[in-house]
Amino acid sequence: MKTSIQKWGITVYILLLSVHLYAQVLGSSYGQLQFVSKILLLPTLMLFLSAQEFSENAPKGKWFVLFAMFGSFLGDLLLSYENLFIIGMLAFMTTHIFNILMFAKINGVGQPKSKKLIVFTILLISFCVFIYFKLQAAMGTLIYPILVYMALICSSALMAIHAGGSPKATLISKLFWFPGMLFFISSDTVLAFNKFDWAIHTPIKNIGLVTMLTYGIAQLLLAKGYQLYFTKK
Repeated sequence: MKTSIQKWGITVYILLLSVHLYAQVLGSSYGQLQFVSKILLLPTLMLFLSAQEFSENAPKGKWFVLFAMFGSFLGDLLLSYENLFIIGMLAFMTTHIFNILMFAKINGVGQPKSKKLIVFTILLISFCVFIYFKLQAAMGTLIYPILVYMALICSSALMAIHAGGSPKATLISKLFWFPGMLFFISSDTVLAFNKFDWAIHTPIKNIGLVTMLTYGIAQLLLAKGYQLYFTKK
């Protein structure tokens, strides 16, 4: 069983994501299939990661990753209900907090900062300012918890870059963690604009496909990156 999960876990995840996206295309009459396929995504990745044969020097912080994934699972579950938006967002906040802690274990915050990190810090701060002024009026009092969320997800992206300062994680950071966080930010940006702007003024058909595709890719890249890091000799 463990070997099967190691071998087929990613394949099962991609199939579940594909089923979910196709169910969205089919419409609301397949809402139950959309719900089930969505909430099975993160448990699949958690099983996949848990089944890996960790190298002897794998950091204990791997539990941070599983807690981060569990936070995303709760977020997926809670955001399936419109009236649980804030609680769902809090669940995803725990995801980013645990990812930050994991990246910090890989390369401590006191280590030298790269030029790439400085450049992307400026870009992400500018991005947050843009979101604030663009959606402030539509979000109302929700703007404040959303700003906290934005700070956490951007910090997680920056720490993904910083983790690349560790020789063991340099290539993994470039190919998996940082791109994964950019997909995560893209997914949440589309979700925010659709919820507070587009859905109200100019509805876009099947915009949920963009949100879930970018989100699904984000989680896949992060999980694969962690798997490679933990199993690397």
